[in-house]
Amino acid sequence: MIVVLQLLLITALFAQKEPMKYGKIDKSDLEMKVYSADSSASAVILCNYGYFDSNQMQFVHQRRIKILKEEGKSWGDVFAPSSTENIIIKGQTVNLENGVPVVTKLGKDGIFIEKRTRDVYRAKAAMPNVKVGSVIDVEYYFKGLPPYWIFQETIPVRWSELILEQSLYYSFRKNFTGYVPLAESADDRWVAKNVPAFKSEALVNNAENYLSRMYIELSSIHVPGVYYKDYATDWEAVKEILRKDDDFGGKLDQFNLYLNETAKGLKAANSSPEERLAKAYELVKKIKWNMKESVWCSKEGLSNAFNKQIGNSADINLILTILLRKLDIEANPVVMSTRDNGLIPAFSVSLDKLNYVLAHVTIDDKTYLLDATDENLPLGLLPKRAINGKGLLLRKESIEWIDLTTPKKDKEISIFDLELSPDGKLKGNWTRSYFDYSAYQLRTSYKKKNSQDDYLKDLESKYHGLSIDEYSVANFDSVQLPVKETYKVNIKNKITKTSDQIFIQPILFDSYSENPLKAVERVYPVDFTTGFEKTFVFYLSIPEGYTVEQLPKNIKMALPQNTATLQRLSNVSENKIQVLFKLFVNKPVFYQPEYQDLKAFFDELVKKQAEMIILRKV
Repeated sequence: MIVVLQLLLITALFAQKEPMKYGKIDKSDLEMKVYSADSSASAVILCNYGYFDSNQMQFVHQRRIKILKEEGKSWGDVFAPSSTENIIIKGQTVNLENGVPVVTKLGKDGIFIEKRTRDVYRAKAAMPNVKVGSVIDVEYYFKGLPPYWIFQETIPVRWSELILEQSLYYSFRKNFTGYVPLAESADDRWVAKNVPAFKSEALVNNAENYLSRMYIELSSIHVPGVYYKDYATDWEAVKEILRKDDDFGGKLDQFNLYLNETAKGLKAANSSPEERLAKAYELVKKIKWNMKESVWCSKEGLSNAFNKQIGNSADINLILTILLRKLDIEANPVVMSTRDNGLIPAFSVSLDKLNYVLAHVTIDDKTYLLDATDENLPLGLLPKRAINGKGLLLRKESIEWIDLTTPKKDKEISIFDLELSPDGKLKGNWTRSYFDYSAYQLRTSYKKKNSQDDYLKDLESKYHGLSIDEYSVANFDSVQLPVKETYKVNIKNKITKTSDQIFIQPILFDSYSENPLKAVERVYPVDFTTGFEKTFVFYLSIPEGYTVEQLPKNIKMALPQNTATLQRLSNVSENKIQVLFKLFVNKPVFYQPEYQDLKAFFDELVKKQAEMIILRKV
């Protein structure tokens, strides 16, 4: 009976007409100059078709793309996910020349296979002779299942169809996520039609988190008498795989003798756990990160990374974890997915989605999340790539999901103390104090410059009208401390003068000239990554012969629960104008129900920052 049902199911699936056949292109698609459903589209996916043949245990992926504009030519690089590096690819580019289709075949030199994670690969076909008007046809074959299927893209999709036949040998889970509904959905077949392009909006975490897609998680492969393999069915199973793997847990459980002398020296020189933690962290940060994100240590091993002082992210943070354990500090790894890799799906168990490791430390009742890949990171501050949803804390006896958020903010205080010269320039002192993420970003930006002169020239270029006469900086090399910059400045083109009035906008630089939240309605969360605090203080000596006609009004605004606040205080004291402006955004992510309030808040912010001081000639 089971065999009969399966045959009936296969028959029903085959009864569905294939939406495309490789190499068979309609002339109307070759002649298409504009996609009628979206005239702004630079390219359109005419068809994306995937079919898993359970008898052959083979997946076939066909993809057809029409190039409509010059900027759409980037879609001439065609990608497809795979669970194996053994992929057969064929492709062709078809151009209509004098009304005749001209075919250019994809050569072997245009085919690339890259390894994304241990069991996820991506095939790339760099198509030849791609022009405006081209139709690109590609077909991939490989054994097994793809890790995911995308129904929505950043260009329109006319048709996307996925068929996954039930298999006697493959057991797998599937989960659909995204904001665009499917046109057809059955147990084994899913179709999306006329899908609009995903329009990225300001302050979105990662566009891929919001594309409509199907995640496909392999549970097991069982060919009776031939082969059997179980895959992770829950996160406990993921923990056990990691714990037993020689490139992860195996390294944590080794004696790691190469760290013994280092640990002995740190113990002798530092009495408290906090001191040992700080010194160990600074020592491991000296290992240069090779810019490779991974949950697995490199082939050469941790001792090689430590001795040669270079390694991937897993090498560095696993070394930190091991060293802290040798210092009698409770330390455990946290596995996660970085922002550019997307969020870990809440409903889906996926070892392949993990691409990064952090160190989690507990001393008494205080916990720390540490990443030693960046010399500019102070203790307790995560790089923004690692602030992404939740991570899985792997203790020896348990697992725990923890938030990869931070109470630390992007905090800056900017103070101007200026006089107005007869030639219309503002002259005086400018001090800027940077804390937490603001200090980290400054240090990173500064070190990328060839010299201090280059850094100052870039500032003068960024801030129109600014001229820097003197400059000094404090605490730059002490990453645990705030940075303070002091300038002597001349600023031109920041006042408007009439015969009897002077107009000055007190927030001279870094104001919001427009609202970054432009969409009338928004589905996706607004993601600032971290909260932020921006404080501007403006002092201006009232020029001789003038009096204050108008100051910006005092204001105080706040969103519910003070998730964002705005305050301004203006006054005159001892012939000086004082304007204090504080903008606090106290949480990193705002969700759809909060969007309209947040948009209105930024509308008001733009208006308030534009308000002027007006001086009148006596």
